[in-house]
Amino acid sequence: MPFKTKLFLITVLPLVALSLLIGGITFLQASRLIEEQTRAVEERILASKRQEIQNIVELVLTSIKGQIDEEPDGREAAQGEVKRLLTEISFGDDGYFFVYSRDGTNLVHPKLPHLIGKKWWDLQDPEGDYVIRNLMAAAEAGGAFHRYVWNKPSASGDAEKLGYAVMLEKWGWMLGTGVYIDDIASEVAMVRADFTANVRQTLLVIFLITMIAILLSLTAVATVSFSEQKFADSKLKDLTNRIVDVQEQERKRVSSELHDSISQLLVSVRYGIEMIHSRAGSQVLLQQQAERCLRILDDAISEVRRISKDLRPSVLDDMGLSAALVSLAKDFEAQSGIKVRISADRCRRRLSDKAKTALYRVVQEALTNVARHARAEEVTINLKAGIETLSLTIEDDGVGIILPVNAGGGLGIRNMLERIETHGGTMTMSRMPLRGTLIRVSMPLGPADDVLAETAA
Repeated sequence: MPFKTKLFLITVLPLVALSLLIGGITFLQASRLIEEQTRAVEERILASKRQEIQNIVELVLTSIKGQIDEEPDGREAAQGEVKRLLTEISFGDDGYFFVYSRDGTNLVHPKLPHLIGKKWWDLQDPEGDYVIRNLMAAAEAGGAFHRYVWNKPSASGDAEKLGYAVMLEKWGWMLGTGVYIDDIASEVAMVRADFTANVRQTLLVIFLITMIAILLSLTAVATVSFSEQKFADSKLKDLTNRIVDVQEQERKRVSSELHDSISQLLVSVRYGIEMIHSRAGSQVLLQQQAERCLRILDDAISEVRRISKDLRPSVLDDMGLSAALVSLAKDFEAQSGIKVRISADRCRRRLSDKAKTALYRVVQEALTNVARHARAEEVTINLKAGIETLSLTIEDDGVGIILPVNAGGGLGIRNMLERIETHGGTMTMSRMPLRGTLIRVSMPLGPADDVLAETAA
């Protein structure tokens, strides 16, 4: 056996064996971690729902306490008023209250009125659970939870429900409510999928490292100097920057073509159809067809303008970053229904056009993520031009991120980071203490010549 082959085997075989061992251990440890984390996530969601139910029940008990304690117009009138109040109270898509007497007779049920007045003590769900008996036992125990399967109004079918019942001792009523928890399985599945993807990514990295090491052994390269690696990284970054530049140029060209060519052609066609409509006279069918064509053309013109604006907003080139962000915020608020508060300083010539475009794309991507994932009601954007640096903060009141950026953010987040780092800036993303996500961007500014601050609220 040639010496080179022996050397190759001595170098490669231990590396392959070590990689397989590391991969196997990583897979086993990650599988166990996935199970633990998914169970923890499920328990956190259930705990949140339990707290939500208890808070709602406490509010309702407070609202009916006066009727129960004082019975102002007599017991029968007070009970009738409480029944009416409980029938009208609802929360969420499927939240409501129900009442049973101690013998299992239903007294209040807003969603299934045919249950009222009948005794359901022996009622079982599809899994054989004695629903009313167990809820009554939970109420008699001083207020407790019980899981069972029940009709879900919004789904027109059965779903698992987390119920909570308390006893109104004075009247001998069991007051209960609950939330459906069939969505927990999908949320847990998403978390499991995220962890599994990370495990696969880790195993892929191990495999790639092994292959790289083998290739290095085949080419007899013992070491790679830091300068060579840095040179490769700089070339890769230059290539990435070039790709971004070409992309923005192409977007600008297509946007201009759509606005100046296609849009104008559509407007010209619309004028022609308006002329046909005006000259149709008494030809009702022709007038109706012309009106239909006009509506379609109006929709097409609006869509072309929207696409053109998304590709490259003309206000960014004409009026600058501040005005472009204000326009973007207004469009986002109109399309998503999420309120946007924005304060933006003008940067004038202190930022290059490419840096302004990068900041605009970062805000655009952040708003897209808010609309898709955050379930937020309000977003706050603040662009502040300082003496030497420009700071940008984007804050929402949504559910917040699960993982930090460096722990495996999506492609959009990585693109945001690369755009900012290209211009010497930094970007961080963090979860707020209570709820929501905060994105901070810092970017160096040029000389403070010819600067006017303009705040758009």
